[in-house]
Amino acid sequence: MKKFIGLIVLFSTVSAVASFAQFTQIEGDFSKLMLLLGREVTPELQQNDLAGTGIGAASLKGKHFYVALTTGAVLSKGILKFVDSSNSNFTALNVYKLVNDMVPSSGIARDLYDQSKTLFPYPTVKLALGARLFNFDFILTGIGVPTGLIATDTVKANLLNLGLRVRRDLIEESGAFPTISGGLGVVYSGLHFDYNLQNFTQNYSGQNLVINGSLGLDTQVVSYGFDLGISKTLLIFTPFLRGSLWHESASYKNSGNLTAVLGAGTPQTLKPQAEVTVDDWAILASAGVDFNLALFQLCTTGTYNFNTGSWGAELSARFGF
Repeated sequence: MKKFIGLIVLFSTVSAVASFAQFTQIEGDFSKLMLLLGREVTPELQQNDLAGTGIGAASLKGKHFYVALTTGAVLSKGILKFVDSSNSNFTALNVYKLVNDMVPSSGIARDLYDQSKTLFPYPTVKLALGARLFNFDFILTGIGVPTGLIATDTVKANLLNLGLRVRRDLIEESGAFPTISGGLGVVYSGLHFDYNLQNFTQNYSGQNLVINGSLGLDTQVVSYGFDLGISKTLLIFTPFLRGSLWHESASYKNSGNLTAVLGAGTPQTLKPQAEVTVDDWAILASAGVDFNLALFQLCTTGTYNFNTGSWGAELSARFGF
């Protein structure tokens, strides 16, 4: 009898340890997913933050003020490259199925996901205000989306981006000589994103594994740097070139509060988390054309980031006098 009771205790202990190990692997896979995603995303944030000044001309001399609206995107070399149908980078969690289930079955999001491993856009919309004071150009950029504006049963997000640049003419345009200016700037951005994971189900060891809960993401980026611009007005066109050296100090934090149930077993709490930081300098080169139509201007800009290899494209509408 004692031996029988001992076997039951031993079997129960082994089963409990095995079950614990299974859930530990699942939690670890969630953490690894968060980590790998952060390593892909975080270096791309700065270029998006720096976009949106709304002006290509190297100087505001001759004008007093402008307001601009910019839309564009940073085109990265892909995202979620570590996700594949064989789930080769993960042990227990079917990350390929998880990501596929999270993306809508049709529409723009599905189209973006289908080609995301080779090209992924980070869109941006910015407002800019510029003023000429005491022979300096002051340019304020930013966008804000408060809590509640982006909110569904599945997704909630808020963001803030603010930037300030101050520049001064180094050489004024005269005859065949262009305008050359230099300036300093600082940009801050913060993003909070919540995803509600509902009844994700996969097969695990012949049983249904069901996971529910929330996943949260927070990013903060502070950038500071220097711009050197050159431009020359030709009739109604102002072609321009700009070289930039900016430092990025970025923090990416991802965490989860999940409940997992295997078969008819006891629900288990999972607390995956990951953190990525970036502390690096980036060299960027920009070129484009301002189209000057009296008080209204259009600005097209293309930017290349030598640090990430990503291209950026912007179109700005500007009103100034």
